[in-house]
Amino acid sequence: MSPADGVVGIDLGTTSTKVLLRDVHGRRLSFVEGRTPWTTTPDGGTETTAEALTGFVVGLLRTALARAEATSGDVRVLGLGVAGLAESGVLLDGAGRAGTPVIAWFDRRGEEQVARVSRRHPGFPRIFVRRTGLPWDCQASVAKLMWFADQGLTTTAQHRWLSVPEYLVRFLGGDTVSEPSLASRTGLLDQAGGRPWQEGADTLGLAAGLLAEPRPSGVSAGRLRCGALPANVQGAVLTVAGHDHPVAAIGAGATGADELFNSTGTADVIARSLPGRLTDDQRERLVGHGISVGAHILPDTTLLLGGVRGGLLLRRVLGLLGATDGLARDRLDAAALDVGPLPAGLELSGAGPTGDDVVLRVRDDAGPPVVWAAATRYTAAETRKLLTTLHGVVRPHRRAVASGGWTRMASVRRAKAAAIDHLEFADIAEPGVAGAALVALRAASAPAGVPLAPPSPV
Repeated sequence: MSPADGVVGIDLGTTSTKVLLRDVHGRRLSFVEGRTPWTTTPDGGTETTAEALTGFVVGLLRTALARAEATSGDVRVLGLGVAGLAESGVLLDGAGRAGTPVIAWFDRRGEEQVARVSRRHPGFPRIFVRRTGLPWDCQASVAKLMWFADQGLTTTAQHRWLSVPEYLVRFLGGDTVSEPSLASRTGLLDQAGGRPWQEGADTLGLAAGLLAEPRPSGVSAGRLRCGALPANVQGAVLTVAGHDHPVAAIGAGATGADELFNSTGTADVIARSLPGRLTDDQRERLVGHGISVGAHILPDTTLLLGGVRGGLLLRRVLGLLGATDGLARDRLDAAALDVGPLPAGLELSGAGPTGDDVVLRVRDDAGPPVVWAAATRYTAAETRKLLTTLHGVVRPHRRAVASGGWTRMASVRRAKAAAIDHLEFADIAEPGVAGAALVALRAASAPAGVPLAPPSPV
């Protein structure tokens, strides 16, 4: 019997990394997940190494391949796509060696360097926002690069900055490439033209040409050549699927222009696709309200990204109410559906973008179902505020898709449907890794060099 043809999706996440192997018809063959190997530095930072990451991912891949063959027989992998977190990356020297730690995107390193630039060039923060679509803070990759420079590392024209997904594709045997949705999170890209921002790099004291050759999501970045992996994956077409949020939108089925994806994990994220590019003024207005502007993985499409820590608040409220197991959550979920108008004096807060403390104010007539209903409505209302801000700058979306763990609760779905227009729910547990697999299938089956078109989710 000939082996089944399959594709692999990898989603390099902040907390965990996932590997999905499915056949070309969409049937799941195996799924593996492991905690991303971060370490804590003596001063409280969060980082890992390129070696630790690649070894960890190779181990997950080997496990996924072995499990698939144990249950489904021989499998031949045709394509492999890597999605994941954006601002963390690896700086390669002129010989292609990784010489820096991989700093977590949320690490505060770079904060001092950002403040110093603001003092020396008072007008630069506004220019940065208008050019890059990102806030001027320590999250963008340029802040990490400035921190490296202060540790004595001098970048040259031969150095290249690769995001973690881009680096993994290179490690597996692929080309050294820059995928636009990931590059747009670095602070090195001019969003007005989609080209490297030379003026910004000069002001920040960084070398020109740190971004590699652009290669869109869904386009081949070479073929897998990695001796640590078995023969049935050798030669698979590699592609950098892109930033995890737009890749998850594709996995959930939000594949068209003017569509909105709402991811409901610890963060309640909105990812909006918009054809074409925004103006500098539009980028400045959106960033000022907590919404970043970058490239989508779809061609000629802008990604508008914002979020609040709604899932974190919901988890904390569940703990407060003692609903820590599945049965208790189900009962609370069902009871909340019968709650009508909320009683006067019941107030909740704490779903801000930084994960603020939850503040709950109650009176005697607020039992657990009422408190839970208030929590679901409050988090949905916070998402609605983001959308109201968005609609003040760009036209409203025509379709919305929500996915993620919290949408399994009927009370959450009801609150979201009341807050987000034209909302549908996708019954898919892991849209990020599913989207990476879809992009891998596209890369393996499309003519060379043809960019991603909206795929049909399986």
